[in-house]
Amino acid sequence: MDAAAAGAAVLMAALNEAVRDFQSYGYAQFLAHQDAVRPRYGGIMPPAVEAHLSVGVSFDLVGGEWRGDRREARVDVVVDLRDGVFVVTGEAGADPDPGDGDELWEVLRELPEVEARDLDECVALIRDYTARLCAYTDFLDDLGAPRTP
Repeated sequence: MDAAAAGAAVLMAALNEAVRDFQSYGYAQFLAHQDAVRPRYGGIMPPAVEAHLSVGVSFDLVGGEWRGDRREARVDVVVDLRDGVFVVTGEAGADPDPGDGDELWEVLRELPEVEARDLDECVALIRDYTARLCAYTDFLDDLGAPRTP
């Protein structure tokens, strides 16, 4: 394996760890709020001008009056590639309550956007941001999702 392939393998492994950690986090949140949420796991890599991917967990808040019959909540780490530099961010947020006016997204926890000039720094940020967001165990409580009795 050459150096470029080895670097790609390290990044893939870090993203896989993040997916695993968010799955565990999402399942624990689901168990605590079974009647109020439905989790959706995974990541997305949408078409974009520059490379962009998101790893995390989303929840459909049951009974919400948003997007028909659901309100989405999401916890994720985002990695972008801008001008040859990795940019890592993290966020926990949700669709706003229907009565909250023109607000597009309700941010409950936001980790700063950080540029990483090398792979090791990027991997460290992915791991740190994943751990910090997965430690936010009151996320669904803060959105008003009732706990399972």
